[in-house]
Amino acid sequence: MRKLMLTALILSFFVSPIFAADIEVEGLWLRETIPGQPHGAGFGKLRNNTEFDMFLIGGSISVAEDVEIHQHVIEGEQMRMEQIEALMVPAQAHVRLQPGGYHVMLMNLKQPLVTGDVYDLTLIFSDGSTVVVPVPVQSLVQNHSHHNH
Repeated sequence: MRKLMLTALILSFFVSPIFAADIEVEGLWLRETIPGQPHGAGFGKLRNNTEFDMFLIGGSISVAEDVEIHQHVIEGEQMRMEQIEALMVPAQAHVRLQPGGYHVMLMNLKQPLVTGDVYDLTLIFSDGSTVVVPVPVQSLVQNHSHHNH
């Protein structure tokens, strides 16, 4: 019994206090491919229910070679996208992924994203945890009209 308790105590030091279930993904969707574009984008909301800041560092999806985290930045009168290494999802808060802001970027699509299709997206966090979520493809016009408040 004592040996079992000691083993449990030792193992508890190796278990992270953060679990993938502590990140909620709400309303995530992929934008239908714009003709001629080799990349896609994903939007929605990430909620962190832990007491620790979480950092989204990337992802994977079968329809693209890579998944990166991007943001829009304004330089002078021009807006452009740039990759960021990590997106902080603060403890007990949420981050919105939206057109013109932070978003997941699907790099080098293997096929166009077509409205109505659904893909499993794996989000990867800096602590090694992952969240797999089915993500539908929607047109930008259709989804944008539903989320304008």
